[in-house]
Amino acid sequence: MSEHTFSGKETRRLQELVKYRFLRSGNNASFDHIVRLASKIFNVPTSLLSFVETDIQWFAAQTGFEPCETSRDVSFCAHALEGSDVLVVPDALEDPRFASNALVTGAPFIRFYAGAPLITSNGNVLGSLCVIDQKPRPDFSPEDQETLRGLAKLAMDQMEMKRLSEMRRAALCLNRTSPDAILHINAAGTITYANRAALTIFGYSKDELINASIDRLLPPNLQRKMAAVVRKFRRTQTEFLSFSPIESIGLHKTAGAIPVEFSAGIWTSDTSFCMGVIVRNIANRKRREASFELLFDRNPIPMWIFDAETLNFVAFNDAACALYGYSRHDALTRNALDIRLQEEREAIRRTITEFGEFYHSDRAGTHLTAQGERLKVLTFARRLRHNGKDCVVVANIDVTKREEAESELASTKIFLNAVVESIPSMVFVKEVDNGRFVLLNRSGEDLLGVSRHDLIGKTDFDLFDAIDAERFQDADREVVASGELVTIENERVVTPAGIRALRTQKVGVPDADGTPRYLLGISEDVTERLKVEEHNRHLSLHDILTDLPNRHSFQTALQQLLAGMSPFALVMIDLDRFKAVNDTLGHHAGDELLRQLSRRILSVIGEKDIIARLGGDEFGMVHTGQGVSEESVRHLAERVVSAITQPFVVDGHTVSIGCSLGAVLSPDHGTKMDVLIKRADLALYAAKSSGQGGSRLYEASMEEKADRERLLRDELKSALRKNQFCLNFQPVVDALTQKIVCCEALLRWHHPTLGPISPSEFIPAAESSGLIVPIGQWVLEQACLQAMQWPEEIKVAVNLSPRQFTGFALAAGVAQALSRSGLTPDRLELEITESVFLSDSQDNIQILKELKSLGLRIALDDFGTGYSSLAYLRKFSFDKLKIDRSFVTDIATSKENLAIIRAVIGLGKSFSAIVTAEGVEDLEQYECLKAEGCEQLQGYLFGRPLDPTALSALLLTGGRARRAEARR
Repeated sequence: MSEHTFSGKETRRLQELVKYRFLRSGNNASFDHIVRLASKIFNVPTSLLSFVETDIQWFAAQTGFEPCETSRDVSFCAHALEGSDVLVVPDALEDPRFASNALVTGAPFIRFYAGAPLITSNGNVLGSLCVIDQKPRPDFSPEDQETLRGLAKLAMDQMEMKRLSEMRRAALCLNRTSPDAILHINAAGTITYANRAALTIFGYSKDELINASIDRLLPPNLQRKMAAVVRKFRRTQTEFLSFSPIESIGLHKTAGAIPVEFSAGIWTSDTSFCMGVIVRNIANRKRREASFELLFDRNPIPMWIFDAETLNFVAFNDAACALYGYSRHDALTRNALDIRLQEEREAIRRTITEFGEFYHSDRAGTHLTAQGERLKVLTFARRLRHNGKDCVVVANIDVTKREEAESELASTKIFLNAVVESIPSMVFVKEVDNGRFVLLNRSGEDLLGVSRHDLIGKTDFDLFDAIDAERFQDADREVVASGELVTIENERVVTPAGIRALRTQKVGVPDADGTPRYLLGISEDVTERLKVEEHNRHLSLHDILTDLPNRHSFQTALQQLLAGMSPFALVMIDLDRFKAVNDTLGHHAGDELLRQLSRRILSVIGEKDIIARLGGDEFGMVHTGQGVSEESVRHLAERVVSAITQPFVVDGHTVSIGCSLGAVLSPDHGTKMDVLIKRADLALYAAKSSGQGGSRLYEASMEEKADRERLLRDELKSALRKNQFCLNFQPVVDALTQKIVCCEALLRWHHPTLGPISPSEFIPAAESSGLIVPIGQWVLEQACLQAMQWPEEIKVAVNLSPRQFTGFALAAGVAQALSRSGLTPDRLELEITESVFLSDSQDNIQILKELKSLGLRIALDDFGTGYSSLAYLRKFSFDKLKIDRSFVTDIATSKENLAIIRAVIGLGKSFSAIVTAEGVEDLEQYECLKAEGCEQLQGYLFGRPLDPTALSALLLTGGRARRAEARR
């Protein structure tokens, strides 16, 4: 192959040509047709579809020319690469560039050549479509050139279509065979494609994932990251933007959170954008990494890991620290060349760069310790991925002593003695016949508190009491008789330091005749290790913060009680307002509060009762003993509630919290753990739902209610598809003219078998299941379509759920509803409640600003019933404040309600916001609100919710609501 020096442009051309190399395989019928057509049009014997690589020219199709390759040096086509014009050579013998060309002076005796460049969309010229004749052609006109150029473009288009087809097949194969989840998501955050691996990784069927929201698979923090990237993508207006791979968690349908590696790309598609997501389940990798770390750290062989690029150490085990004299911190500030001789470092660097997957040294190399001493070491290495980087793990066998022994046999005894003396465990040797000690190392002296000189020649009876001595000698005889290595765990030995626990390994050592002569024993003092293991066992069963039993220990206790068939009560406890302590005083204060609270609960429960921290601010309690009953549970709950609700002093602050308790009795309420926990949670939920905390004992109606909610969630999944939803509209009138100015859209569900279902039932079910997002989008689109049938001055109001603020699709969904219906944005009002601000308030305010930038209006519904209304008015400029009906009901008789309404109307005017009063049901309320300056009114006095037909008939009367004369 000849050598060429290519420019950057030529390099890019060759890189793009690689994409079309599949054409060399032949079977290109469409290209054969094009070259035959070119030969016929121009009446020449030869036509070629030619491509030029580094040194050769090859043909994807040809006519009048045998299939072959030619050298680039003699290629006419190589000259056609230089521009976008058709290269025409009327007579090659008259052209100095080609007169001596071997293809001109010899076969095929080219005299005429015309080649049109094959130009990609990136402007790179891959080759040419050329026509060739053995006689000159001085009459090749501009029109002929244009025709040839058109045929070349047709060939290029066919090539691109075939390349895209090949890519599609490859992508489809990759999607089907990839072990990673591959998902496609549209601008609304809906999954439009999921491969087989996605179904396996997340535990869903294809029908469950397709058209579902991506929020189902990802935790909120990852959704927010995706939303931020989408916003960045929109701002930068690029064609593509990608996530770097990050480790996070995914949400499995049944298994909960699973560790994953997440990456994604966003690209434009028509007028919108799409996102491709790749999710890799890294649970096995995490387990392998954990196992590797354990094996690496505890390995007795000196080992280290270094970065393959920088050679910096990233891990150094204890054995390596001991051998080389470094602390782990000092070792991790160095690199793999620091422990080698200066004159060897370049050669070592080359070896590290060049060796393959595995390496072992064929002879011992010289290593340097921290003190500059030299070691002779055999090295074994392999490449691996460690913490996301390409690294090399190295095991080092110190053969310094062995080489010294080979060079000086006389030092063998000294070497062996040094090894025995350096072993941190006790090493001893006894004679088999009489049990007398013949060897004891320094560690043995320290452990037993006796000099070896005083022990050698004596037996166990001279050192221990008779019972222990007899026990040791019986064990020695069993070891010798077995002829194998025997390990004795947790062997108790009395020493001057007290009773110690030993792990002893013993084996008989035969003489030259094979007869056991000695007993070799190695005893490791494991007393402290057993204490650590016991401590770790305690930690595994107890909460590290409060030292209460943890969830695992609690469930074990439940199983034991259920197996014993003894009556008991299970109580679930959830703290109220605990999050506020963390948010205001910090997590340190929250931890201290949990410790104090745990001690209080322990002080008021029975001696046999069990209290456990299950996680966060959730506790579980088991009430046992004689006389367990509803009454005893009630008294226990009262004591716990009283203890928790008493003020705490944390870091100098007085803190008050509350709690809710849910209880079940076994066997009355169940005899299986999962059933009892479920029913206790239902009772806890009922206690929390009351809004007053306290405790509730399980009742069958609670499960019936939960079953009803579950039934509604299941039915909701198909309600949209089966057209079971409809909208009613309630008028909102101008307080002075009583003319309708707006209609609020109210969702209704008519189930074919369950009948009409109240929004107070199905809206919470839709929110808890995540179905509120597609349902909310349907409401938006239907409300906008209906409003297009009304007079232009009448607006439509649509309520938004806080769950619709999760992710990044809300603003896009609103814009889509306006676009599809043709409704102008100024006729749309979106109503939110203050609960939108209870989490991620800054992100939600940003979403509200995006919505308002569309030109629509934002109303704050149920104003005054939340926690921080004035703070929200300062953060965001609302267009409307809606006074909750609870303040309107007693306006004529309650001075307090009247004062609140006056304050709200004043606030609205100061913020330039329209004030609307809800729940107006009689003339007295109407007159009072009008007198106070309330601008808009809504309620049964002016009209109940109407279906679209009835509302249209009402609007045809002039847009004035029919006022009822009395409260209904």
